[in-house]
Amino acid sequence: MRDVNELLPYDGSTATLVVGWCAESPFSREWVPDASEPDAVIAGWHTDPDITGYVLHRDGVPVAYGELWVESEDDEAELAHLVVDPALRRQGLGQALAVELIRTARAAGQAHVFIRVHPDNATAIACYANVGFVPVTDEEEASFNADQPAAYRWMRHPARDVPVDTQGDTALDA
Repeated sequence: MRDVNELLPYDGSTATLVVGWCAESPFSREWVPDASEPDAVIAGWHTDPDITGYVLHRDGVPVAYGELWVESEDDEAELAHLVVDPALRRQGLGQALAVELIRTARAAGQAHVFIRVHPDNATAIACYANVGFVPVTDEEEASFNADQPAAYRWMRHPARDVPVDTQGDTALDA
């Protein structure tokens, strides 16, 4: 029997889970400077009306979180704050989350989809490459990083469709 993945809008009920997942990862720990206030942490992420959070559920259980940051005037979206339950990593959930977020962005009419990744997070970079993300040009990366607190690896998803089976098992997960 195959696991069923479903992407649902974030409703506030999983703040403690999501913040806990972030706190356990060296690449997302910086997103939660005060893990004792999970509702406040997530609320801080959602202050911009163009940011929408989503929770990936597997068989009805929350397993991953991610956001879409939409820039409608530029016809683009950025996937952000992607995190998977640490106990469930390496089961394809990072790929499934990325694919569902890409599909959501495309369904909303966004032609360009980007993601930024810490350059030392080889697992996440491989995960996103497996769903079709490719590095932006060196010039674009320098421009995108100009006002950032770190020099991120920026990737773009070039296709409008996402031919990835998000229900199946895959080897990598972010």
